[in-house]
Amino acid sequence: MLEYLMLDSLTEAQEACFVEMGFLAHAESTFGSKVGYSGDKLLSVARSYATDPEKFLCVAVDDGRCVGVFAGHLGEFYFSYDKLARDVLWYVREEYRKIGVGLVLLDRFEDWARGRGVRVVYLSQDSGIHMDKFTRMMERRGYDLVGANYCLGVS
Repeated sequence: MLEYLMLDSLTEAQEACFVEMGFLAHAESTFGSKVGYSGDKLLSVARSYATDPEKFLCVAVDDGRCVGVFAGHLGEFYFSYDKLARDVLWYVREEYRKIGVGLVLLDRFEDWARGRGVRVVYLSQDSGIHMDKFTRMMERRGYDLVGANYCLGVS
């Protein structure tokens, strides 16, 4: 049974879930061939996102198996005091993408952001995973394309 858990603390199983999702996201992304992966670093990030009220952490679990994750945080524009909400990690196992798990995670994030007086939800597509599909999906949801990300490996 598929369930969505907004986390304000992490059990050992949820920590393992988050680290696994981060590993899979890293491996599938353009960063997989450019930078290393550290489960310990990701785990420290997950712990801070679970306990900080300015941060959001939600996982999708299907019969005990972690199938998706969304992490984001509140911030401000450098030119304004208006609040914005940004994503940091949004990843869903490929076999769960077509049934809308990612969109439910996004719904939860958008609702969380609205409840905190956010003016703008700002999502970045810096993984390189299915960029055309991602752009179409975001535009159908009413998001505007406002820029691009570029990456250069230098060592």
